[in-house]
Amino acid sequence: LLQEKLFSNHNKQPRRKMQNKCFHIILTSTFIWLLKAEKSLRPPNFMNSRYLWMDPVQHDLNQLGVKPSDPSDYNIHIPPMPREGGPLLVNISISLRNILEIDELRQLITLETTMRLYWQDYRLNVSHLLPTNPYSNASDDYILLHPDTTHYIWFPDIYIDFAKALRVPKFMVPPASLRIYRNSTARYATQNNYDVACPMNFRKYPYDTQICKVKYESYGYTTQKMLLKWKKGFDQSKVTANNSISLAQFDYAVKFEEEYREAIASGEYPGVIMTIVLRRKINYHLLQTYLPSGLFVIVAWLSLFLPPEAIPGRVTMAMTTLLTLAAMFGAVRQNTPRVSYVSALDIWMCGCIVFVFFTLLEYVIVLCIIYHKPKITKEEANNCSKSVGMQTLDRKDPNILQLEDKQRRKQRPRFCPSWRRGGSARCRPKEIIHTHCGHKSAQKPPKPNTDHLLVEKWCRRLIAIMFIAFNGIYWPLLTHDDGTIDREFDLRSGILI
Repeated sequence: LLQEKLFSNHNKQPRRKMQNKCFHIILTSTFIWLLKAEKSLRPPNFMNSRYLWMDPVQHDLNQLGVKPSDPSDYNIHIPPMPREGGPLLVNISISLRNILEIDELRQLITLETTMRLYWQDYRLNVSHLLPTNPYSNASDDYILLHPDTTHYIWFPDIYIDFAKALRVPKFMVPPASLRIYRNSTARYATQNNYDVACPMNFRKYPYDTQICKVKYESYGYTTQKMLLKWKKGFDQSKVTANNSISLAQFDYAVKFEEEYREAIASGEYPGVIMTIVLRRKINYHLLQTYLPSGLFVIVAWLSLFLPPEAIPGRVTMAMTTLLTLAAMFGAVRQNTPRVSYVSALDIWMCGCIVFVFFTLLEYVIVLCIIYHKPKITKEEANNCSKSVGMQTLDRKDPNILQLEDKQRRKQRPRFCPSWRRGGSARCRPKEIIHTHCGHKSAQKPPKPNTDHLLVEKWCRRLIAIMFIAFNGIYWPLLTHDDGTIDREFDLRSGILI
């Protein structure tokens, strides 16, 4: 029995191998038949097998015959040099659509522009795709291609220097277009917005003028291979200004500079510069900063006209204006860029605080003069000890500082000595008090102390003259301008003159 089982298993193994081979042969023949049937059903203009790996854009570009079909006749790594020799000329045109943001703290400016690039590539041909035109060199005949076509033709390596971020505002398809003209001129246009670094100087803030230079350069090609210039030709424009741009704090203007070359160790690289001039409007700071601070200084100066005896009133007016100016100065510094140097607004605010401090200092000096007591010699002290009577004040004398009721109640009367009290003479304070003891004598009254009145009078004049002189020096220096920017720009409309 064991021999029969072994013999039967040995015969089953070749049968299974034959069955597997037959199954594979049937599957292979079925697949080949399906491929032949699918090929017979294809349309006659179906893509060739060598285009199966291409994307639709590249396939259509080859099918249209815009570029040579032979890869050896067109190399995207080699720029299309002019037939007459020399470097390739690439023209650029910018349409400034909007100035989105001016970030003074980070010193960035956000622009929205439409950039157009023009260059001539004789290897591209679209004449067979355009209708017959009697003017063979007509430049207004072109075909419009998909923007991704730029991946399969030579394209200028233009970049924006000092750009921090670049954004393309697209919905489904990016806002870009590629035109190929009859004369083999390629025009590429795209719209984007980007943040560009703009070094700013705030020494004359808030009447400062900022100059931002936006540089468009070639990253890899030197001036021996390519030149970059602003567009001049049938487009007739370097830039298209948007007159509807409205900035809350600035007037703007645009200027274009040509023949910019970046010279480094590896060579000179071509580029162009778009200069944006921003002049700040001072109206906001006039109403919010300069006018209130100037009025506070005037209020502190008016406190000098109050009598020196009104101590609470004068101190309250001066201290309130001083603290208000300090709080205003702190609020202004929070909204301005933090720079290490002094700006024009800092000079104004510090000047106002100093003038208010002068009013407080003047009042301290006046009080010291009023309550100052002259030194008494020994002889005068002896005479004072022999004097009798009660110390009194003449209330009708306006030159003597009158004491309040509480202070008057606290005074101690000086009584007559015992030897006077026992005699017939009476104590008459106004007649017998010694003149050198600071008491008023009916026979020889002392001269009233009016030094504090002179100090008040001259300080009022001096502080007023100093504040007027400060304004006379500050405002001409703040608004001084040599007129170079005004001659080159029209800052009201933002258009180059």
